[in-house]
Amino acid sequence: MIRAEADTSFFRRFLWIAMACALGIAWCLFDALVTYPKKLQIALLYESYPQTEEGLQAWDSDATSRGWLTDAPEKTANEIEALILNQYILMGGCIILGLLMLWKWYRPRGSWIECHENQIRDSFGRSVSLDSIVGIDRRRWEQKGIAVLHFLKDGKPSKFILDDFKYKREPMGEIMECAENQLQALIEESERELASQQGDPSEDAK
Repeated sequence: MIRAEADTSFFRRFLWIAMACALGIAWCLFDALVTYPKKLQIALLYESYPQTEEGLQAWDSDATSRGWLTDAPEKTANEIEALILNQYILMGGCIILGLLMLWKWYRPRGSWIECHENQIRDSFGRSVSLDSIVGIDRRRWEQKGIAVLHFLKDGKPSKFILDDFKYKREPMGEIMECAENQLQALIEESERELASQQGDPSEDAK
């Protein structure tokens, strides 16, 4: 039996993305609850004063007493409220992406692909009989370590993917070799059967 265990170093990248999403959530939450509400308070107070000389003087006095800058806010209250809403939308996106990345990191832990008793199978319950393989697409095998086994299951075409980035490279290479050897054996056997069915022309002449 040949077994290729999951390569945890490949899946660790999803954990880093999830951690980055967690930082993004914290940042958005801080802005939504602290940064922008303070700016909103300032903008609302500024807009409550009439834009006259007396009103601006009253604003300067009030802002100074609160320890604020007397400059006019860069954004209006409506714009700041829109920014607060955007922070919650971004936070929702980070939560969804972060949970997805956590699932992609955690799900393959302890998984495997093995070749045993003329069958390739994995820990998720998928399997392919070596005798049912009808073709192997290895166009991405050399550069990306991905090969697709094409086989027939209950008379219907199906696929089984081998990936030596997600799983240990050396045993995965051995599994790939088993599949190729079996396919080559099936092709040679089919050629022999075809030749025998066509018969020997010299025998027909006799």
